[in-house]
Amino acid sequence: FLGLSTVITFAENPVLRRAVYAGPKECDEIDKVKAGDKLGMHYTGTIDESSKTGDPGSKFDSTRDRDRVYELTIGYGEVIDGWDEGLIGLCRGAQAILVIPPDKAYGAKGAGDIIPGDATLRFDVEVVSVSKPPPVSDLFIELDVDQDGLLTVEEIHAHFRRGDPDAEMPPDLMEKDDTNQDGVVSREEFEFGGPRMPKDMCHEMLFLHSQPNTVGLAIRWICERRDSPVEPKIEERKIEGEL
Repeated sequence: FLGLSTVITFAENPVLRRAVYAGPKECDEIDKVKAGDKLGMHYTGTIDESSKTGDPGSKFDSTRDRDRVYELTIGYGEVIDGWDEGLIGLCRGAQAILVIPPDKAYGAKGAGDIIPGDATLRFDVEVVSVSKPPPVSDLFIELDVDQDGLLTVEEIHAHFRRGDPDAEMPPDLMEKDDTNQDGVVSREEFEFGGPRMPKDMCHEMLFLHSQPNTVGLAIRWICERRDSPVEPKIEERKIEGEL
């Protein structure tokens, strides 16, 4: 009823396709899916009619059969590319069809015994809930043990020793963050000096590196800065072949 099979059948190079068939197509930003959001989803997955492999129309999975919403974080590689790209921009309450070519699904390997290699997949999805990522915490207050508004080398070093008591600070940290070279890092230096990272990238990196190891703690040092002047820039991906 959406004409998706016809479009894919006659496409020489199948692409990711999406069609919203119920629910809102426009919504406020708070209800629109963006990278980093936690979603609650219902879905039914089948082998698409256009697939060169598998049994067209056969169902391989459905949350509705289990009567249980599937929760995921979108945009960070937690799910197949076809979902990471195809769900961006949908509204809470939207119901849509995604037709996902093999290179954005499970590729030549497939998935176990239920999805053969090089299969084109069709997902009937519903965005049940959209939760925005938590705000970036204030690391400065957390580290400023004596609450004097300054971070000493000892206070900063304690941060990097959380995962390993013998860990050292990055050798150039004070050079980059202590901009007036007085031996301490002030609130202003912490927030506006040193290396920067866009907040949307920070959310992704904090998600991927949540463990208190050298990389994770270094990312926290860069990212967890209150009132950062760098505004989030989230790219709204345009789905090639959107119907």
